Amino acid sequence: MTCAVACAPPGSPDGEGSEVPLLEDPQGSIRLLLNPPTGKGPRSECVAEVCTSLVELIDDSEKTLDFAVYGVRGMPRVMAALTQARDRGVQIRGVVDRDAAGANYYSDTDAMVAQLVHVRDDGKVDERRAKEASRTVVPEPRCGRPEGFQGPVQCLAYDLGDRCLLAAHSSREPLDESSAIMHNKFLVADSRWVWTGSTNISDTGTGGYNANLVTVIDSRRLATAYLRELDQMYEDGRYHEDKRSAGPLHVRVGDAEVQLLFSPQDSPIREAIRPLIKGARERIDVAVFYLTHKHVTADLIDAHLRGVEVRVIIDATAASNGFTKHELLRAVGIPVKVEDWGGKMHMKSAMIDGHTVITGSMNWTTAGDDTNDENVVIIRDEALAAQYGEFFDELWTAIDDRWLRANPDPESRDSGSACEDGIDNDYDDEPDAEDPGCGEVPPPRPPLPPWQIVAKHGRMTCEPEMMGRLAARR
Repeated sequence: MTCAVACAPPGSPDGEGSEVPLLEDPQGSIRLLLNPPTGKGPRSECVAEVCTSLVELIDDSEKTLDFAVYGVRGMPRVMAALTQARDRGVQIRGVVDRDAAGANYYSDTDAMVAQLVHVRDDGKVDERRAKEASRTVVPEPRCGRPEGFQGPVQCLAYDLGDRCLLAAHSSREPLDESSAIMHNKFLVADSRWVWTGSTNISDTGTGGYNANLVTVIDSRRLATAYLRELDQMYEDGRYHEDKRSAGPLHVRVGDAEVQLLFSPQDSPIREAIRPLIKGARERIDVAVFYLTHKHVTADLIDAHLRGVEVRVIIDATAASNGFTKHELLRAVGIPVKVEDWGGKMHMKSAMIDGHTVITGSMNWTTAGDDTNDENVVIIRDEALAAQYGEFFDELWTAIDDRWLRANPDPESRDSGSACEDGIDNDYDDEPDAEDPGCGEVPPPRPPLPPWQIVAKHGRMTCEPEMMGRLAARR
């Protein structure tokens, strides 16, 4: 598709959306680097292309390196490249994530900050958010709380035509709703080259253990947009809801049409991902770490009901989250596989109708869209969509069909190398043999919140409150 203006996000229904100028970068290029889960455990060597591509950009940089990364762990080659770039006079600045207590999830982040000096974070902003949240009163849910779950409640009702799919989702433990993270993974070299996607700079991410996607973009126009985003965080101290939107950005990079959005100010799920799903006519392949967004779930169900072929792969850890929507998708007949690798399904991506790829750092969650600092790249290019589709098919085939119906324990012998990889795959502070899931008689998986499908009668409409009324009758 070629046009002087982008009349709507790529792939959205005809006639929707406002006219947005389509900028041109005709000499630019885009590469998709798709990393399959290795099954070999975390690695500190920089061998996977998602890592070597990053090091190559750093090594070739001449003037500037600007980055926003969640954190750093176990990647000495990347750190050496950054240090060498600094020593030859390249100006380096960046931002990382910190929580309200000043901590970062990845163990080598503090050493990187000390080494590079010009690295800032969102810790003060998160500290202020935590104080404000402590004064907030949370109302009681409209649909009743599922038994055994203590977190905030999400009331759900999906219209299936002659039936209603009802559920109340919650976390098992109380949830800190003030939490927000600087979750980007991007680097800009010499105001021209962009390395971005789902891959953290870690022994599981750039080390190649997880399924990940990196986009390497040669485009000064898109690089400028990433630098504006970094300026808000690094220069102005603006993170999360405090950031300003530069408006929709559409750029033709070589033969591809690209839409770039940042969370939370550009609302990527509302403005781009949902219109793409609603506009799908034939096929939707989704590969994401977390899928908990209730409106995206509704759109996927609607697509399935109108005859679109929908397939979903999610992570095994995410499949145990009290807000996961994969069982609801299964309930209406959408095939969903939960990975059984050991390494994570860490992509945040999809392919629509053989022409559009969705990628970036954002999980398909409310927090990803509303509060976290993220970037989402929408690429309309049939060749890249075909590349993604082939990769998705390989992942789909590699997962045992029994995980179309059940959910493997992420720290168990059902999950590849999870019991020998030296890391805590389900985040319960019990790695490998210490975890009961790796024992001879693993315990049963804790149940997820229940769901039910009820027939509609008369003029009945599907409403979340029905869940509470049905529970009261029992």
